[in-house]
This record gives sequence, structure tokens and C-alpha cells, in this order.
Amino acid sequence: MPPSSPPYHHGDLRRALVARAGEILETDGMDELSLRSVAARAGVSHNAPYRHFPDRTALLAATAALGFDDLADWLAAAGEADDPGQAMSAVGLAYVRFALARPQMYRLMFSGDLLKGAGDPEYVRASTRAFDLLRTAVEQLLPVAGQTTSGPVASILWAEHHGLALLLIEKRIRPWMRSDRREDDLVHWVAATLPDRVRALSALAAPPGVGRRQA
Repeated sequence: MPPSSPPYHHGDLRRALVARAGEILETDGMDELSLRSVAARAGVSHNAPYRHFPDRTALLAATAALGFDDLADWLAAAGEADDPGQAMSAVGLAYVRFALARPQMYRLMFSGDLLKGAGDPEYVRASTRAFDLLRTAVEQLLPVAGQTTSGPVASILWAEHHGLALLLIEKRIRPWMRSDRREDDLVHWVAATLPDRVRALSALAAPPGVGRRQA
């Protein structure tokens, strides 16, 4: 029987590779991110990443999971305000600010073509964690809503902030804005009105007889 390959003495090699992938993504862009470039950045052989990632798609999914964990950390910190309304606004603001601070990572996190459905368990865990923090902010603002409306409302808010973030990243809002307005003003207005919009959306999403207005 041939001797088995010796184990790597790199600590947590998988974690190191994902961290290096995140660095390459932010500094050099998506096109430069590959298993070979990550191996070079981590200082290991070009075959070493294949022990953890069978192909580039698997590496991208793991890198996107890292991005969602980072986003979740931003949302968790923003949601620590004692006042539920302030916490809700802060979470919305943090979401957009994260996207603007990490545009390359943000694009990857939602790149369906590159991630091929992202069935990777770590990707699912990390993205669910980020969404659950947004839903928690909704539930804290509307404790009586519970699971009945918090999921749908959080989904609408996620879609809203995702669209705003991408428009800002791609610089597609500026042509429609007055010259005396700043993009940051728009982000703050959206965040400031979040509590009222959450309440309105919750009323619309509630089942008949549970705080929903009848036509």
C-alpha cells in the first residue's frame, strides 16, 4: 500500500484560502480569482486548494459565504440599539454601507451564474444568518407580528435594499437625482423611513383579522 500524503501544517488551510480569496476579490477583481491565484497568495502548492475545493465554483461559494458572515456581523452590530426603531434604521443603513464598502464581494454574494445555485451548506448557513438578523430587527419593532409577517416583510426590505445598493454600486441613481442632493442623503432617507414602512408592510402582510385593514 502506498504511503498516504502527509497532512498540511498550515493550521486551518481552508479558512486561510478563503481569506486570501476575499483579498484577491477586493484588490484584483473577480477575473483574477482562481484556485491557482489563491494558492499563490496563501503560499502553498497550486494543488493544495483541491483538498478543500473541487473547482472554482466551490471556492467562490465559500468566499461568498465569508461575505455573508461579514454582512451579518455588520447587521448584528447595527441592531444593538436599545430603541427598536433606531435599530431597524441602523440595520438598513448598515446593509447598504456594507455593499458600498465591499462592492466586489457584494456582487459575488448574489451572483447566481457564478455560484450555480449556491447549494453549498456554508453559503446557505451564512446567507440565512444575515437574513435572520434583518428579520429579528423587524420582530423587535413589531413583537406582536411574530413569524406571521416578519418573514415576508424582511424579504421585501431585503429586496429593496439590495436594489438600492446595486444602483449605487453601478452609479445608476445619480442621473435621476437633483444636482444638490447626495447619494448618501438618499441612503439616510431610506433608513430613516424604515420603521414606518415596516409597520405598513406588516399590516398588509397580516392575515385577515390580525391587524389587517379590510377593503
